[in-house]
Order: sequence, then structure tokens, then C-alpha cells
Amino acid sequence: MSVSWRIADGLVWLESDEAATFEEWRGALEAALADPEFRPGMGVLHDWRRHRGVMPSAEVLKRSEYLARNAARFQRIRWAVVVASNAGFGLGRMAEVLTEPGAALRVFRDPVEAEAWARGGVKAGEGS
Repeated sequence: MSVSWRIADGLVWLESDEAATFEEWRGALEAALADPEFRPGMGVLHDWRRHRGVMPSAEVLKRSEYLARNAARFQRIRWAVVVASNAGFGLGRMAEVLTEPGAALRVFRDPVEAEAWARGGVKAGEGS
């Protein structure tokens, strides 16, 4: 599968590879949210570091629109996306803008910082 997920240590952990389609991403997300272990307000850490190419901006837009359309479901979820490339970081910043103010989505290069933020911590440079 192109998108895997698990719930552990109070977070939803998603991992995608480059072949992940919108439908696979949405299906994994919906399955995680439907899991009996999921609790409202639980953060999401989405690891995109296996992406080496550039995701088409239309795909980023489609996912961002989905999150924005479902803002009521995602309003208490901190969604941290971890990327490895500069292009991925730029697309992540685009997703941040497209999902605000409905979803709290932030892009990170550092997985430790991403996890802390997803758990409710403060992103460096964000203040308290």
C-alpha cells in the first residue's frame, strides 16, 4: 500500500510513498479516524520523506481542499507533515496556506520537531 497508518503513543502516524494517490491517502486517513483507538484532538504525524520527486500542485490542492472542506472534523487536530526535500517543503507551505484557518497543518524537515508540535508543543519561531 502506498499509504500506511498506525495509532501509537497518542498520535496517528501516516507514511506515504511517491505512488500514493488521493484516494489511498484519504482511505488511510478515514480508517485511522474510524479506529477505536483514535481520540478527538489526537495529533497526526505524516511522514513524506520517501517522496523524492515533486507532487503535482493539483494533488496538493485536492488534499488541502479535502481538509478544508472537512474542517469541523480536523479543527482540533494538529497535522505535522515531515518532508525531506526543498520542493516538498515548498508544497507543504502551500498546503499550510490552503488549509488555514480550518486545519492546523504545518510542514517540518525535522521529525522530532514535527512530533513535538503534533503533540501540542510549539514550533520553533512560533512563540507560545
